[in-house]
Parts: sequence; structure tokens; C-alpha cells
Amino acid sequence: MTIQRRQILTFGALAAAGSALSTSAWAQGFPSKPVTLVVPFAPGGNTDIVARTVAVALGKVLGQSVVVDNRAGAGGSIGASQVARAAPDGYTLLLCGAGVIVTVPEMVKTNYSRTNFAPLGLVNKSSMVLLSRKNETRFRNFKELAAYARSGEGKLTAAHSGPGTPNHLALLQLESLLKTKFTIVSYKGSGPALVDLIGGQIDVHFDQVPSALPHLKGGNLQALAVLGPTQDPLLPGVQTVAELGFGNIDGTTYVGVLAPSGLPKDVQDKLVSALAQAIKDPQTVNSARELGSVALSSTPQEFAQILEAEYTLAAQATKDGRLKVD
Repeated sequence: MTIQRRQILTFGALAAAGSALSTSAWAQGFPSKPVTLVVPFAPGGNTDIVARTVAVALGKVLGQSVVVDNRAGAGGSIGASQVARAAPDGYTLLLCGAGVIVTVPEMVKTNYSRTNFAPLGLVNKSSMVLLSRKNETRFRNFKELAAYARSGEGKLTAAHSGPGTPNHLALLQLESLLKTKFTIVSYKGSGPALVDLIGGQIDVHFDQVPSALPHLKGGNLQALAVLGPTQDPLLPGVQTVAELGFGNIDGTTYVGVLAPSGLPKDVQDKLVSALAQAIKDPQTVNSARELGSVALSSTPQEFAQILEAEYTLAAQATKDGRLKVD
């Protein structure tokens, strides 16, 4: 081996070692500034409520502020696109359900796919409930609603929180069970849909328990049925769709945190560890319970499995023509 070649190899080895050391040192200093947690829906909805609880706990673990940034629209794809384009440095994260990552891209053209994200872990799960106004006279319970919806296609105006969201998928399942069609209205999140439901612009809305609970307690809305395998303990006496004899709809919603793909492993490991600590914090657990959901931690692999399972379902539903933009 010539001296020149030895020098090149030596310099290469030193450069590689220096790069590894600088990356490790940089990761050890992470985070050195606030972290942005993007929520791809409007304020006031289930995802936003969960995000604000998680942000506080995660900020305490990381020793830096975690700022919630609402980027609503297009079924969550506007916010997801922002995170997909962000530098993979751990300072821009996304909190959302699986639908934003795998279902929406099956319905419309997006600037991202599921490969653009690195799952960090689940943070929450919640039941879904079918809501109407408390003073609704056309249907006072789920069976009366079913009869009303079946009395004419498009007669019932039903809302969801955006194309491809769990709320949207639940609505399509209910249409199928009742063998009728609704007039479907798409919103940029649960918050605006709840406002219009209370105001009488729409008839029913599919929402998660955390964002619905304040309005149920306040007397503005009523719960017609739980969309899940079991009743929700915070809605005593509200039966599931299956218990009412109309078939099963599982509207359980899982929410997790993702980063742009290409995140350095040291930074990813630090975020995964911090997220797990934040979710197990007693304050996070109690806050989730009070909101009507369950604080749920997982490994990145477990979250990835949920994403993959929903992708398989969404891809098949799109192929069959059952899942499309309103």
C-alpha cells in the first residue's frame, strides 16, 4: 500500500469517526430549542386535545417547550405534508391517527406517503360516538335515527372530520349497515363540525369521546350510540351499534407521534424514550381519563403495525371504490 493511499484511508477513517462523534454529540445536546408538534386538524377536536396534553408532559421530559401547531385541511394532509418536508432533526413532529398517513394518500394525491415518516409510538386511544342535538325532535335515539335515514336517501346530513379520518370511515360503515346514503359534509376537524351540529347546520356527527364529552355534559348534545366493541365507561347506558342490533362498527381511534424519515438513530431513540415516559406520567394518564380516552404507549414497531394494517384496508377499500373524497 502506498503512503498516499494510507493517508487517504487514514483521513477517511478519521472523517468517519469525526462524523460519528459529531452526530453523537449533537444528539446528546438534543433538544437545544423548542420542539414543534404539528396537529393536522383544527383546534378543539379530539386530536388537538390529546396533543396539548402530550405536549406538556413531553416538554417536561425533554426539558424544552413543545409547541402545538394546528395545520388543518384536506383530511390532515396539509399538516402531514409540512412534517414530511421538514428537516429530520427531531424538532418537527406530527401527532395524528393512522388515517392521515395511510388512508388519505389512497384517496387523493398528496406530497407524501407512509415511507416519509418514522413512527415513534402511540400516545392515546379513544372510543367514537354518534352525536345529535339534545333537542332534536326528528329522532330521539339511534333506532329512530335509522328509520329517519332510511326514509329517503340523502335525507340525513352527517358530518366527519375530514376525508380518510376514522370519523369518515365510521360514517361509511354506518351507511352500509343501514343500507342507505347520507348527505355527507366534510370538515377540517371535529371542532368546526361540533359548532355546526350545535347550531343546526348538520344533523349528526361522528366524534371521539374526548372532544364530545364537554358538549354532552353541557347538555347541548346527546349520544345516540357508541361505535366500538364495548360501551364506554364515561357514557353509561349508551349502547353500542351492535347491541342495538345493527351490526358492529369499531370506531376505536389510535393516535401516535411520528417524525420525518431519516431521523438520526440517537435522536429517534431519545424521542421514543421521552415519549414513553411522558405517556406514563400520572398527570398524562389522569388527564386522558378525564378527557374520556386512554393514555397508551407503544414501541415504534407496534405503531408501524397499526399503520400497515390500516394501509391494507384503505388500499382495498379504494380499489373497490368504497373510499373516495366526498
